[in-house]
Amino acid sequence: MLVLILLFIVGVVAGLFGALLGIGGGIFLVPALTILFQIDVRYAIGTSLIAVIATSAGVAAVSSQSRMNNVRLALNLELGTTAGAITGSLAAGHISPQALTLLFGIFVLMMASYTTYKMFSARRKMREAQVMQLREELFQGSYKIRNWPIGVFMSYLAGNVSGLSGVGGGFIKVPIMYSVMGVPLGVATSTSNFMVGITAAASVFVYYAHGYVAPLIAVPTAVGVFTGALLGAKLYRRIDVKFLRGFLVAVLFYIGGKMLWEGLKFYVGR
Repeated sequence: MLVLILLFIVGVVAGLFGALLGIGGGIFLVPALTILFQIDVRYAIGTSLIAVIATSAGVAAVSSQSRMNNVRLALNLELGTTAGAITGSLAAGHISPQALTLLFGIFVLMMASYTTYKMFSARRKMREAQVMQLREELFQGSYKIRNWPIGVFMSYLAGNVSGLSGVGGGFIKVPIMYSVMGVPLGVATSTSNFMVGITAAASVFVYYAHGYVAPLIAVPTAVGVFTGALLGAKLYRRIDVKFLRGFLVAVLFYIGGKMLWEGLKFYVGR
């Protein structure tokens, strides 16, 4: 019983941050399940996919009422993501895990660096225009989406990363929509949650077919994730965009740095 309660608590935390950042929570959940509970990584990934669906459902339950997500944007970018996931899955058998880890880390660090540059660039422009009193809003009433071709292409790359490594691409899609396409950060995270749920729903059947979904692990974790996602969606409009933006960049640098280090250790140690 204690283990089930702990799984629920871990799920709440993962769902909360996953919903706030639009990355589904899997990036937090898989390490927690494997390190804290010593669960086989394959079962951890299967549980994570169910958790991503729970996060997406939790956010959608709130965002659909207040129209926080952009369904048109999600469906267009999901076309590129799905195509990338198919090609990534086909290429997975021809790329070494070490090379994949290096490419994965480099790509994420590039996105983190570009997002950081856009943050400071926007802040400098606001300072020059002396409009610092105009606080950036997570959910702007009107905005124009730009750079559609670049956004779809980079979503295709995110799909490749997802298909090659088995992880969700939400942590790539959010900075793409925010930094490249000019989508408000709150809309980007909410839309990303909507998208990752679609991708995870298709992927989880593969893990279930191979027996890598354990109900005693997945159910309490998914319930916790759904609860945390609902809480995160409720907190959207109460969180300062500077905090959310800074936390997103910190997560990106952590993930990119860790993956880059893991890949380099193999080649340096040879």
